[in-house]
Amino acid sequence: MKPELSSPADVFAPLRDAASAIARNFGLAADVQQISPEHWQRVLAAVEDRMRMRGIEMPEDWRDELADQMGRLDGAATTGPES
Repeated sequence: MKPELSSPADVFAPLRDAASAIARNFGLAADVQQISPEHWQRVLAAVEDRMRMRGIEMPEDWRDELADQMGRLDGAATTGPES
């Protein structure tokens, strides 16, 4: 059974937590706002993989919204297909 999330704020809490944890696990000492666009893409890909493994459906335009919520000035800066 997939976890049900009750509000838009709840949807992004696990994504924000995952992005921060993944950046630390990758050894990126800087705040998520300050890592390079290339490293941010790696974080986004890992967030997507982690959420899929947990059965959490990603909201539409989640990359841009997560970037905004994490204080990324460059947005998602996606180079690949949007998920």
